[in-house]
Amino acid sequence: MTTHEAYRAFGLQPSPNYVAACLTLRSALIESGPYERPTKQAGSMQDTAFRGAFVRVGEDGVKRGRLIHEHYDKSQHMREAADARFPTRAERSSYKCRADTVAAIRHCVELGSKLQGWRRSQKLVLSGVRKRLECENVALRAAQPSPPNVTAVAGTVNVALLCAIVDALDWPDKMLPLNFVKGFASVGDIPDSGVYRTIEPELDLAAFNELKGSIDATNDDWCGEVCQLLKRRAASANPDDIEAMRVLKAKSDAEAEAGLCGKPITLAQLRRKYTRHGKLSARILPRFAVWQGRAEARKVRAIDDGRMSLTNKATRTREAIVTPSPTFPAHILDELARVCVEKGIPIPDIELGLDDLFAAYRRVPTGHPEYMVAAVWDLETGQPVFYEVFGHCFGLVSSVLNFNRVPHMLCVAASRLFAAPVDHFFDDYLTVDLASAKGSAQACLDLLHSAVRLRLEPKKRKRSASRQVELGVDCDLQFAASRRTVLLSPTPERVEDILSELTQCELADRMSPAVAETLFGRIGFVLTTTVGAVGRAATQPLLQRAHERGEGCANKFTPAMQHMLTFFRVLLPAIPPLAVRCGPDRDEDRPPVVVYTDASYNDSVDGWSGLGIVVMDGDDRYEAGCRVPQYILDWLRPRGQQINHLEALALVAARLTFPDVLLGRRVLSFIDNTVALSKSVHGYANEPDMAAVVNALHVCDAALGVESWNEWVPSHANVSDLPSREPSTWDEEARAVMNRLHARMREQGFGRRTLLLPSTAQLDNPSVMYAAARDLAAAAAGGRQRL
Repeated sequence: MTTHEAYRAFGLQPSPNYVAACLTLRSALIESGPYERPTKQAGSMQDTAFRGAFVRVGEDGVKRGRLIHEHYDKSQHMREAADARFPTRAERSSYKCRADTVAAIRHCVELGSKLQGWRRSQKLVLSGVRKRLECENVALRAAQPSPPNVTAVAGTVNVALLCAIVDALDWPDKMLPLNFVKGFASVGDIPDSGVYRTIEPELDLAAFNELKGSIDATNDDWCGEVCQLLKRRAASANPDDIEAMRVLKAKSDAEAEAGLCGKPITLAQLRRKYTRHGKLSARILPRFAVWQGRAEARKVRAIDDGRMSLTNKATRTREAIVTPSPTFPAHILDELARVCVEKGIPIPDIELGLDDLFAAYRRVPTGHPEYMVAAVWDLETGQPVFYEVFGHCFGLVSSVLNFNRVPHMLCVAASRLFAAPVDHFFDDYLTVDLASAKGSAQACLDLLHSAVRLRLEPKKRKRSASRQVELGVDCDLQFAASRRTVLLSPTPERVEDILSELTQCELADRMSPAVAETLFGRIGFVLTTTVGAVGRAATQPLLQRAHERGEGCANKFTPAMQHMLTFFRVLLPAIPPLAVRCGPDRDEDRPPVVVYTDASYNDSVDGWSGLGIVVMDGDDRYEAGCRVPQYILDWLRPRGQQINHLEALALVAARLTFPDVLLGRRVLSFIDNTVALSKSVHGYANEPDMAAVVNALHVCDAALGVESWNEWVPSHANVSDLPSREPSTWDEEARAVMNRLHARMREQGFGRRTLLLPSTAQLDNPSVMYAAARDLAAAAAGGRQRL
């Protein structure tokens, strides 16, 4: 039973009226498992293997695969692989629906056509509780008066209702309502909210306090440095930079007019207000502008540099947020399909609604206003001006944690009170609902925010529909019920924006760390809709530039960035949708195609280097093998051994040789080389020729629509180990295995193929490789591939 801790935090004893309101609210909540803090995400839906070690060592010391444990007998391994089912995309992702979300989904299914009416009755409960608590809101605010900066942005927040929600849910973040009255701790040792995944602080408390004290001692000198920094930037600014500074100043003024920050003050005014005992108490944040979007529709985003100011260094946290991705609707469908299969009922149609929290970080008040002062250069006066932000600045570690605590709690409340399956990505809400409920979950989420007076932005609302653009990704739920499938793809606008911004950097021959960091995040979101790891390695130049900080950073647009841009110009506009099949496997589901690949390498003059492939598709068997052509060996960069590269190349050869078999299929690939396995899974390699091979693999999978799952197999259990070697070297056991395989293919009348490899032009140019892969896919779809 709740002890009303959120209310007691205000220093008051709960009144009978408050206790009764909490009881009413608690009685209206649907049953759910306890809230569990999330853990670090270690997988995603596009992954092609388990994260972590690929090889499992048993108690007997024998190395085995993680999915198939047979380690010696080739025929037995094939029999076990034929019956294997690898994890669904939802299962391989580390994101997990909260217990309240699962409870909401089950409640929706159980109520069915009655869901909309039930939610109307729940709205009346919330409205009644809100009215009952108005007097409590007055009492709580009188007990804990707010400082002016808090009153400016959160003076109307219904803290009594927030208390009742926290207490009724027994929510771990007991101090959340009081923070809306006193301000959230924004710098220093930040208390653990109990909501997000725990992390170990880098420094113990004594060492941290010493560090923070040393940083605070430099506030006066740092303020002077910021003024000089802004002056230098203005003096060296090009026309684009000058326009950004002008827009940045206008945006800051607009926030001041809206009451989200103070009106601009001069350096002298700043020093008078924040000087204590001869020392400046304010830690200034240099504010800079980042252009976003296409040239004809660009906008400026304001970033307050908490890294350069060392404000983030002066912040000690014990938790880190975990957010959903654009795949969130697929997770909901996965849970929904499980419930429906369990109950033996059809899967209902679902829709997605989108909302945005008004003013976001600026509405969450700070308890450290002296650390929320942003500096901007005023082009008209030729002087720096300073804005006192009443909420949280964008660019601070604490801003992320403190803001996200608010929508996170409200998402759980919406799930428990209205059976609304909803999650948030920062200030963006994703609400999945049954189509038959007519968008009522989204309406309930809106009512909840209005009740606590942290309103959603009506202009940004996208009402429930079967197809939405969420977080820059096109989410298509039209086949959710009929095929248990969610289609995800980047929007043309998002792709054009990214390519336009990269092109602007190319033309200017420069890319700042801030722009690189922003582009890395935006491209990362787009790539969540790709098959496998295609494009993942290509973002490495962005990550490297993002970590180059300081005045010494050259900011040049490098050749590596040029190669990246060339690749994305080909890939992003033509990337096929990621089809996420959800729910548990059914008896009638088509089993995956099983592909074994292998390579052998001998560097002697007359040595045999070969590639081998064996494919199982239900009862059908296929095989291909050949000696590695000399042009491939010449193309590879000289090194002591080439086996890792040839093993990876065998995976590409499987796609090129059997496109008709693999087209649009789930593929279970077995590889006995852990280096090639790792590179194929992660899509990344330092060596240029290995990177080109891995790139070719993921380009082929994207073009063919292959959903691949890669697994390690011990060499002695790998049947493709045989066609990769000269037949004269086979022992009696090997000949017996191959004789059985060839007999099976003779019975079916097909199966043996000429192994195909990419050309050097295709390996050297991802654009050429992608075009060839698309041609192969089109030919396979048209039935033009021979058996």
